[in-house]
Amino acid sequence: MTNPKHSKIDKLFADARKAEHYDLTREYSFETRVMTRIRAERGAKIPFILWAWRLTPFFASIVILLGIWISAFESPRITDLSAAAGIRNEEMMLVASLTGE
Repeated sequence: MTNPKHSKIDKLFADARKAEHYDLTREYSFETRVMTRIRAERGAKIPFILWAWRLTPFFASIVILLGIWISAFESPRITDLSAAAGIRNEEMMLVASLTGE
């Protein structure tokens, strides 16, 4: 199975050979230089771990902003111990005071 990109490159090389100013002595060096440049650009891709390292400050700032937002807009819990201090509610009042509810 041939790669469509390879056939496209082959077609471009064939079109370049048909041009008027084609010189047979330059063929080897031209194709070699083009393929060397393509291989060099293909090998210059940044690995995933480097991208993760570069994005670490961005994700850390998101975590900090979420922490600030949650702490700023969270409603405080108010425990009404007077309602729990009614008749025969000593156990509920003890549990509420120990758990912080």
